[in-house]
Amino acid sequence: MDPKLSPAFIGGLFVAVAVMMAVAIFVEQMRRRRDRADGVLMSWDDLRLTASHLIVGADSDALRLPLAELKAEVVVSAPPRQAESGGEVRMTIRNTGHEIRRQQPHSYGTSQSAQAFVIKFNSLSAQLREAQEAAGTASDARRRADRHAA
Repeated sequence: MDPKLSPAFIGGLFVAVAVMMAVAIFVEQMRRRRDRADGVLMSWDDLRLTASHLIVGADSDALRLPLAELKAEVVVSAPPRQAESGGEVRMTIRNTGHEIRRQQPHSYGTSQSAQAFVIKFNSLSAQLREAQEAAGTASDARRRADRHAA
């Protein structure tokens, strides 16, 4: 048997790699279209963040939770040496009686993207809570004014 690779084998290998790349590009484009249609600002794992909701999952039955009721935190347990494995990035999103937990193996990119996600998440959540509280205070003041006028 000739130790050289035949042109047919190389051509078949090239076609297989090209097909896999085409499928990967197609899947990524579909994900981007879905995110754009949902108004997604950021995502981490299967958690997607919009201006007013957290979307958990990617299918049509994905869970949508209002941000104003949620708070997120991230815990990074890095290995002692970067060459060792074993560290992880854990994200927890809390609501009254409801908790969503996700974790991924530690890497610099995973850690940074999780922290950026949590910062944006908590910022939007706080803004929505303040807006709801301000709207509630304004409607209470209007009700009191209406009672006094009557």
